[in-house]
Amino acid sequence: MSFVPIYKLQRSVPQPQDKLLLLDHAGQVYLQKLPDGQLGIPDAAIMPELLQNDLPELGELGNQLCYGCRWEADSMPASGLVRIDVREAVVQVSAPVKALLLRGKPILEWLDLRRYCSVCGALLKDHEQEEARCCPDCKTLFFPKISPAVIVLIKRDDGRILLAHNRKFRHKVYSLIAGFVEAGESAEDAVRREVREEVGLEIKNICYKYSQSWPFPDSLMLGFVADYASGTVKPDGEEIVEADFYSPDALPPLPGHGSIARRIIEEYIVDLKK
Repeated sequence: MSFVPIYKLQRSVPQPQDKLLLLDHAGQVYLQKLPDGQLGIPDAAIMPELLQNDLPELGELGNQLCYGCRWEADSMPASGLVRIDVREAVVQVSAPVKALLLRGKPILEWLDLRRYCSVCGALLKDHEQEEARCCPDCKTLFFPKISPAVIVLIKRDDGRILLAHNRKFRHKVYSLIAGFVEAGESAEDAVRREVREEVGLEIKNICYKYSQSWPFPDSLMLGFVADYASGTVKPDGEEIVEADFYSPDALPPLPGHGSIARRIIEEYIVDLKK
């Protein structure tokens, strides 16, 4: 099974056998527990009241068309569903479902936010050719927002890596330094600034690894590795409350599998032992 996104804004009425991605007003997702114990996307039949509505098409999950909908009520939309934070869901589901969540969450939240034109206040319409919302009066186009962010593994000559606990983390885990790219910055400049601001270190030999969509709310995470250059670890106390260099053989609790931070850390450890 795979997930193939639809990169065009189009709506239609779902059929009972189609899939339905449901998000609540807080961005949590409603999933169905499958016979094998995994969490999956429910069929649209579970919400018969939605089978007469035009809903946005997100893509194809396997051979089934998948729609999306924001569920604004506080009650569970249907029995047999599990409500879970998307951050926790993406590390517990199959790769195709993860891809759907990474695609569906920012698109549904963007559609919810982009109801009216921010230039003239008119009610927006779906663009006929582009994945965009358009104003029928002033003709302004609004595309889905993507916010570039950086995340970096900092390594020392002795093999230790910098890990930090952010005040905003839901659990007592330690991850890599990360932050958003500011206007006018290159990604490498953002890496240097974030490291300097959050832990007071200077780094060198910044090297790009790969990227990952991270819809919290609409990030594209650009992953890097870098070498420690100078300075003493000093957490800023605002975002970072704890930080230190750790031996790969004695790491604190890490982010869940499926996150770009965990992937960079694990690949570094494998390469170190070669």
